[in-house]
Amino acid sequence: MAELQSTQTRPEFTWLFLATPKHYPECAPVVIRFDADTESSARAAFPGWELVFAAKIRAQAPCRVSFFDYSTRRGWEFDSAASQEVRHA
Repeated sequence: MAELQSTQTRPEFTWLFLATPKHYPECAPVVIRFDADTESSARAAFPGWELVFAAKIRAQAPCRVSFFDYSTRRGWEFDSAASQEVRHA
């Protein structure tokens, strides 16, 4: 199993498009997602499609999830923003 190395990078955004194939413009659009740093590089991944921009989502978006077990009366909370790397200049 491959391990994530610190030198590996993740694209900055997830791009969502409503898409129809160029050869079948009458078909219903589908939602396409693609991870890329720019909208143009995301669009370049689908050359045979007509794309309409739908959304741009940050890949590093903070997330907070809470769970509560009523039988044991215990709660857990996961906060991804609390575990982000800090760099000093």
